[in-house]
Amino acid sequence: MTASQKDLQRINQAVAYVNEHLADTITVAKMAQQVNMSEFHFHRIFKSVTNEPFNQYLQRKRLEQSLFELHSPKNKSIQQIAFDCGFSSQANFAKAFGNYFGFTASTYRHNKTADSNNTDIKNAKNSKNGKLSSKIGKNIQPQHLYHGSLSSDDKTLIKQQCLSVGIIDVDEANYCYLASTLGYSIEGIEQAWLQLKELLASQDIPLFQKNRSIAFCQDNHFITPESQCRYEAGYKIDDPERLIDQGIAVQTLAAGQYLSAMFKGKISELRHPFYLWLFSEYVPENNILLASKTVVERYHEVDMKNDFIHLEILVKVY
Repeated sequence: MTASQKDLQRINQAVAYVNEHLADTITVAKMAQQVNMSEFHFHRIFKSVTNEPFNQYLQRKRLEQSLFELHSPKNKSIQQIAFDCGFSSQANFAKAFGNYFGFTASTYRHNKTADSNNTDIKNAKNSKNGKLSSKIGKNIQPQHLYHGSLSSDDKTLIKQQCLSVGIIDVDEANYCYLASTLGYSIEGIEQAWLQLKELLASQDIPLFQKNRSIAFCQDNHFITPESQCRYEAGYKIDDPERLIDQGIAVQTLAAGQYLSAMFKGKISELRHPFYLWLFSEYVPENNILLASKTVVERYHEVDMKNDFIHLEILVKVY
């Protein structure tokens, strides 16, 4: 099912609303009303764009946000995290968290090995390791969410690919965007850029000027099934209010300090080994505290046909 530009914008608005209101009570009926769609149409379009039903998407985002919050330097209590992520009680949160991830929130917070005898984990219905393991096809441990291994050849390759890495200051900027309906797959990413190109042309915005192309990668592909990962192709705009007035979604890259890693190499080697090294080794070894789950890719040169990319990876830090 192919969604229209208008429907894609409505789903953008719905996703943005969910991200900003995880603590609130959100229903399909409320969300459909929020974006001016019938419940039936909203349900169909949302699933076709995100590859999962709305309620499943909402639950997954709440659980993934709680996972992020558990290692935040804000050091909220588990009960507060449960409420902030939209769970009615700590008990409901504990059951949902254990069923999904296959280990408890406390185990993850303290980087312990998951205990298969834990009551919450025993209650997991779909898999003894939790629903997530069955979805991604791998068992995960709380101290190894970025699962995978790096060989000596991988590390040699990373040294060649990584042009620079460190903390930089980034200025605020606004981007119109459209999301892939096929997750992080190459086909989905190409489709998102083609649709964004059509949108830019319809607004008489000059196409693909230097240093304006970006992507917001909203999900951790190590723990989210690839088809459900949200890739948003974005283009820097100078007059966001004009687009917002027309119902076109605009996302702001907030000013602040960011982890910056400059990559130049094969597209097929970006997520593994480069992303694996960056998040499983470089970030923890340098005691970098991430302030956002969103990974931003700023593109300098892309040649899909020849499997080549030069980009900067950005993640907001404390």
